[in-house]
Parts: sequence; structure tokens; C-alpha cells
Amino acid sequence: MASENAKAVAREVAKNLRNSKKVDLGKILREKGYSQSVSEAPQNVTQTKSYQEAIEPFLDKMIKERDRILDAMEQKDLTKVQYQHLSDVADKMIKNIQLLGGRPTENNKLEIEWLKS
Repeated sequence: MASENAKAVAREVAKNLRNSKKVDLGKILREKGYSQSVSEAPQNVTQTKSYQEAIEPFLDKMIKERDRILDAMEQKDLTKVQYQHLSDVADKMIKNIQLLGGRPTENNKLEIEWLKS
């Protein structure tokens, strides 16, 4: 049986994102009946099949919107300000999509090697 609590968490996360509110997973988890220890490790809920199934329709909409933004960035007649705004929005969308999909938003293993010319 699918976890109704995990589905409720997914709905609340989507609601907050739609309303441009901060997503505090720990707080949302506690409000939906999870213990303090679970709220400190939200991946235990966000990586469940129930949560992923519930968040998937919203995630699909975000992916379509991200693609629309990236397409708009290819226009040749954009001003520098318009391009910067689209770039900022795309960055936020990409990170939110990664978070909702249960993927990390940063690469801690990135190594940069400085080359001497």
C-alpha cells in the first residue's frame, strides 16, 4: 500500500513551489506526521516510490517549463537583462527538478586543474 503521508508531503512540496514559497522538507514532514528523526533525513521519504509517484506529474510540468525557458534563451534578439533573467530562472528550475527527482544539486567531486600557459 502506498504511503499516504509520503503523498501528502509531495503535494505540499508542489504547492509551496507553485506559490514560490520556500520548501522546508523537515517542517513539512513534521506537519504530515513524521518523527523528528525522519524530518532530519528527508531523503528517507523523498526517495520512496509513493513520494516519487505523487511528485512525478508536477515534476513533468517543471521539466516542460524548463525546456521552454531554455528554448527562449536561444532567441537572438534578447537583451542582456532578458537573457540574465532567463538564465537565473533556468538555474532555479534545474535545481528544483534535481531536488524533486531525488538527485543532488551539486557535484562535490568536481576537480579543477589549473593549467600553465
